[in-house]
Amino acid sequence: MVGGSPLYAAALASALTVAFIPSTVSLPSHGWDCVSCKNNSMLAGNWAINSPNFNMTDLWWAHTIVSSYAALAINLDNHNTSVSVEQAKILKSINPNFKFLIYENAELGPLTKDAAVTINAHPEWWCRDDDGNVLKSSQGPFLNHSVREVRNWVNGYPLEVFGNDSKNLLDGVFYDGMDYNPHQFANTNIDRHDAWFAAKMMLADEARALYGGLNGGELWGNGALGVTARYHNYTYEHNLVSWHTCMDHIDTGFLEGAGSFWYEDPTTGEWIPDFFNIFLEGVINASTAGKSVVLHFSPGTSTGAISFHPVNATPSYNHFLTASWVGPVQLPTTADGIRQAAADVLVQALAPFLIVVNEHVYLQYAWFYEMQDGNIPCPAGIECGMPAEWYPEFSKPLGPPHAPAVKNGYIWTREFEHASVYVDARSRSASKITWH
Repeated sequence: MVGGSPLYAAALASALTVAFIPSTVSLPSHGWDCVSCKNNSMLAGNWAINSPNFNMTDLWWAHTIVSSYAALAINLDNHNTSVSVEQAKILKSINPNFKFLIYENAELGPLTKDAAVTINAHPEWWCRDDDGNVLKSSQGPFLNHSVREVRNWVNGYPLEVFGNDSKNLLDGVFYDGMDYNPHQFANTNIDRHDAWFAAKMMLADEARALYGGLNGGELWGNGALGVTARYHNYTYEHNLVSWHTCMDHIDTGFLEGAGSFWYEDPTTGEWIPDFFNIFLEGVINASTAGKSVVLHFSPGTSTGAISFHPVNATPSYNHFLTASWVGPVQLPTTADGIRQAAADVLVQALAPFLIVVNEHVYLQYAWFYEMQDGNIPCPAGIECGMPAEWYPEFSKPLGPPHAPAVKNGYIWTREFEHASVYVDARSRSASKITWH
């Protein structure tokens, strides 16, 4: 069924008729009390509460989330989507102002078993290359958003799951894969790709209208800042790809791998200076223009290749994920070593973050996205990828900035009331925060 519930049908009709696009975003302004306080100041963007360690009878996880993050974007439970509804109810009961969003992949659709059944039943929804071959990933076929039925179904899927609870529990959607990348499809000419991308932006416009009209909710998009595409000098509609390309259709841009992935030399692990400058400038420009930005920094020289990290724990699910490192320094092989490594290189994330931060730029510092991957400190007996206490730097008094950051070639500096920040795009280890 496509858009089967009365609530969804009414919300969709209203969105398409009124085309309401929120003029302001709903994430709160975080203030300047500290670098990353434990009371929701500068942290957002965690998802995937899917470990048996986080159960409905022991709610320490829920209290930790709402006392530590401004918002959460969660992937629906693959096997039982009603679990995610119950998690939302718990979090909202603790803090009604907490922002709860649902994660979907914009290009592949919802990543649940029942959604896959629907997608597989509709081959007319699938993207095809110039010869008519289906374009797909290991998770399924790419969806053709030029078909309105596809957009309606993808945008409306969370409302179908949450039903009559949607208005009270859902604060929007997080779409992965919102970047512009004309080389992601083999045997696909640029006109075909750009038509597909334009339809993806229609999906974004309609999602903003749908969830903004529902309860003032918003749309987040991963990769939407466009700072990575610019490395390749991509153009779209005769303009160089920039933060405007996607962010003009989105409320909040999420950037995973901030400071790594696309910005570093795979041999040395150092930032590529020109690329890193583009990253910093893109965040500053988008956030100064009024967009919220969530930066997910992985510790150190992390890359996109995710490796399972066994910790010889019992039961077997008591583990966390880490990202592989590049460069000459080896990733530690013990859980304690990994936690210490995350603490040792924290300044390499915090310093660039403070260069770009304003009251609508948020930080997530973790190896990956599950709760135990460094997003929260865990109690004794549960393995997590961060120390048992929040990083002490998070609580240091910061105070407001005296002015925007100053750029001198590859060197960036910024003064806050209680801190001086220094970043050299040519050297990670030169990053420095001096507290005063």
